[in-house]
Amino acid sequence: MNRTRHSIAAALVAGVCLASVAVASIPASAAPVGDGCAGLHIFGVQGTGQSSPSADPSADSGVVGALIAPVLAAAPGLVSRSYIPYSAGFGGAVPGGGAAPYTVSVTEARHRLDTDVTRLADACPATAIAAVGYSQGAQAVSWLARDIGAGDGPVPPEKVAGIALYANPDRAHGSPVFPGRPGQSVPDSAPGTVGRSVAGVQMGVAAAPGSGIAGGGLGYGALAGRVADICAVGDLACSAPDRAALLRLGAEIAARANLRDPVAAVNSLAALLSTALGDAWTTVLLNDFHLTDGRADYQPTVSLAQRLIDAADPRLPAPGPAEHAAAAARWNAITATVAANPLVVVPALAGQLDAAWGQLLADNAALADPPVWAGFAGTVAAHTDYAAAGLLASGTAWMTALAHDLAGDRS
Repeated sequence: MNRTRHSIAAALVAGVCLASVAVASIPASAAPVGDGCAGLHIFGVQGTGQSSPSADPSADSGVVGALIAPVLAAAPGLVSRSYIPYSAGFGGAVPGGGAAPYTVSVTEARHRLDTDVTRLADACPATAIAAVGYSQGAQAVSWLARDIGAGDGPVPPEKVAGIALYANPDRAHGSPVFPGRPGQSVPDSAPGTVGRSVAGVQMGVAAAPGSGIAGGGLGYGALAGRVADICAVGDLACSAPDRAALLRLGAEIAARANLRDPVAAVNSLAALLSTALGDAWTTVLLNDFHLTDGRADYQPTVSLAQRLIDAADPRLPAPGPAEHAAAAARWNAITATVAANPLVVVPALAGQLDAAWGQLLADNAALADPPVWAGFAGTVAAHTDYAAAGLLASGTAWMTALAHDLAGDRS
């Protein structure tokens, strides 16, 4: 239990790291949408604490604004933009963010993004779409890109010119800059263009180790080559260490919690952890314990760590009353089998459970490794300094090149 408490505390630190330091507002003017549709429209989704439901959709602020505003200046009249107003909250724990839990907030961002993308596509059928997301906003945009790439989004893949993700909590393990395209440093051209301008853009940022704290590992299907996933080394939001399963469990629980004050946080975290442990135990009983010929064996199809992570993941369906009842019946059958033949059943089962415990420790070895955590000593700065570190410059160049290609470099 001490290890679990440590993982939750680390998750809260990770949650604070998801908060963004606002960049000063950058004046810019967007090309009109409607009768004067631009060739490219960029949707921006800000990070935690950088937006609100009443935010101005045309205000170039925050990390995303620091990327998009220079595009408007470099390609006047060729590109328009809008930002997605949403809660940008982390359970009330982050200044500037709403009171909604992180999972509610990011889902809100995705729904608003779907609505605005659909509205733009209807109003400007010839306009290509791009999107830029940072931190929590990157998770919402990556979710959109996954669905579009699979043919399940609000627009077809050929409508999308490019997607830029920064500090993405859903970044796949060891993902290259272009997920699904190891070694690629130049974006694919926008559909319908030769891509002369885009061919001169280099997105060659070294891939960070680890994976996003949310551990989604999304694939982008037909959008592969047009989705860039950029992560600063040492940013815990997108490059959480390997072998830290309980950290991800804690992050998933914290993302669903009410963190507005210490009492609410303790109660909310405790309730969510209890539910996750109960759901994990139900899943383990139903899927990983097997009764055959008077024996009870633990033969897992996935690790115990993964069962715990899946149980806390709000994107996966939780066991219902029928599953919980079946698990209780399975447990009664297991205890009866053990009681009926302990000398045969107990030694084998104990060995299997001991191996599972050893695997759980191995899956969390990084939590007790000081050199691993030393690499994340500057995680807040790594997460908030994408603009200062120059990591946005290639994204600005990419979006600008897309605008020029769409304006005059048609195939």
